[in-house]
Amino acid sequence: MRPHFTILARQAPQLARKPRAVRTGATLTILLFLMGVARLGAADLKQATLQAWDAYVQAVHATMEERAAGRSPFLWVDESPDLIRRVRGGELLVASHDRDKVPQGLIHHWIGAMFLPDVTLDQVVSVLDNYDRYSDFYKPFMAKSAMLERTGDKVNVNLVMVQKAFLVTAAIETESEVQIVRLDANKVYIVSDAVRVREIADYGQPSEHPFPEDRRPGYVWHTVGVTRLEQRDGGVYIEMETVALSRGIPVAFRWLIKPLTDKLPRSIMLQTLKDTQDAVSESTERVPNRDQNVAQSKAHDRLMAGEKAVREK
Repeated sequence: MRPHFTILARQAPQLARKPRAVRTGATLTILLFLMGVARLGAADLKQATLQAWDAYVQAVHATMEERAAGRSPFLWVDESPDLIRRVRGGELLVASHDRDKVPQGLIHHWIGAMFLPDVTLDQVVSVLDNYDRYSDFYKPFMAKSAMLERTGDKVNVNLVMVQKAFLVTAAIETESEVQIVRLDANKVYIVSDAVRVREIADYGQPSEHPFPEDRRPGYVWHTVGVTRLEQRDGGVYIEMETVALSRGIPVAFRWLIKPLTDKLPRSIMLQTLKDTQDAVSESTERVPNRDQNVAQSKAHDRLMAGEKAVREK
């Protein structure tokens, strides 16, 4: 059953044109609002929690397969004329699925959408696929990034992300398997599954070390990301969907943690969408798309030839 999303961003700010980084994957959108959990002590991942997560992830993948096969709209925004109208008008949309409670854990599910006019699908993909430069794009959030292996449209990526909040420094190292699927000339989707997530203690200090599995804070236990891209209407639609599993929040601390779970992911996703636009814009300005330029040149030549023919008549 497809999750019901609640729209949280009704009016997005104007997109800044200064160079910014494109952020990645599920951990980016989820990490910040889990920082407060670090004050609660260690948590271990229970088998029942993992089973509930696996079932949820299967549902997410099944939904993507339905979209790819054409049994449902490829884009989330195509499910509503109002959503299409808003993204075409330049609005950034952020929505949340009601947090799923699982045994001793929480599943967080967010989606962001926007439309970039006057760019091509290949231009957007070239930015999102440039994993080795993520640490440059994301600095200081992305401390390290490396593409470990590429086989066709499958990529293994290692990332170290660092975030400070409430006097807590959270450092997460992930190794993800990324699958890039090009459905046709105008549609691409990218699925990222974190096959390994390590939380790092004392990051940046001489005593830096991975938390033992039985003493992990539980900021992020598992992550999955789905990105959908479609070129049409003179630009590219971009949707970024993120799902993450974290430890549960004890009742006594919910009054403290809940504002983070409601507000920070929204602002982070909005910033992620803006950063994506800026990264694509910077890339296209620096390295213009040759095919697009050729097409524009040919169109200009045809127009000029038509005008000349009219004058000669």
